[in-house]
Amino acid sequence: MTPEKILNPSEMSELKEKKDLINIIALASMWVQVGLAFALFIQYPNPFTFFISALVIAAKQFQMVVFMHDGAHGLIFKNRKLNDWASQWLCAFPVMTDTLPYRKVHSQHHKFTDSEKDPDLGLTEAFPTSRQSLIRKFLRDLSGIAGFRRYSAVLISAWGKENTIFASLKRVFFKLKGFLITNLIIFGILLFFGQGWSYLLLWWIPMLTFFSLFYRIRSITEHSGLNGSDDFSFTRTTIVPWYLKYFLAPLNVNYHIEHHLFTFCPWYNLPKAHQMLIEKGLTEEMEVSNGYMPVLKKILIQ
Repeated sequence: MTPEKILNPSEMSELKEKKDLINIIALASMWVQVGLAFALFIQYPNPFTFFISALVIAAKQFQMVVFMHDGAHGLIFKNRKLNDWASQWLCAFPVMTDTLPYRKVHSQHHKFTDSEKDPDLGLTEAFPTSRQSLIRKFLRDLSGIAGFRRYSAVLISAWGKENTIFASLKRVFFKLKGFLITNLIIFGILLFFGQGWSYLLLWWIPMLTFFSLFYRIRSITEHSGLNGSDDFSFTRTTIVPWYLKYFLAPLNVNYHIEHHLFTFCPWYNLPKAHQMLIEKGLTEEMEVSNGYMPVLKKILIQ
């Protein structure tokens, strides 16, 4: 079903509206929270503050990936160059990803969702699975094994098969220069304050562990355990309790049916899109889960 068949022109215009100021505030807030999380542990170093700081930083790293996703759709700023700059340098590069190749791959996900041509099919084809298998996946995330494999694969791909070490290093810098520059800035700021050691402890450990878990849960909830023929049935919206939204559903990423139906809709308009679907009586046709437990039960082999 196309957006034009669901919404009238006025509703379409309302959902398309971009508000640059909202994203300026959201981006600034995201990085301020990262800074405060570093400051908390640096000022009060103990296991409890480390746990809190690591959770917050991982949540913000996950938010960076979600922001990058909006940037791939051109939804951060009205100006496309500014949109792509913010998506790359403030969101994608710090967590070793790249908006531009992601944009190409992600467009195929929307075009061929849940088909053999869907590049994201690997995220869902493992489900349904056993409870033991799911627990093992979560443990690989929390132990850093999954994260280590993910970033090792990126580095191996960047290294390539050049004839000399110099050529390989040149290729790595070319492929990962955004990541190297942004992470050097993060490390440099910490080093300036005499806290360079915290770069590995509070940037990489969260990214290797909690971030991996948050990302996996998001991937599971969006399309796993579904059999359908359209965006209403092979995509899922998950109603997230407020106490989990900060970690698992930043920028309203849980409204995934709405995103698939209206790819032009910025994150702050997705709840409005959901309300429009309710008012049109379309939610009966939608795969909507109230919380994460029903989703996890659905992707487990009974």
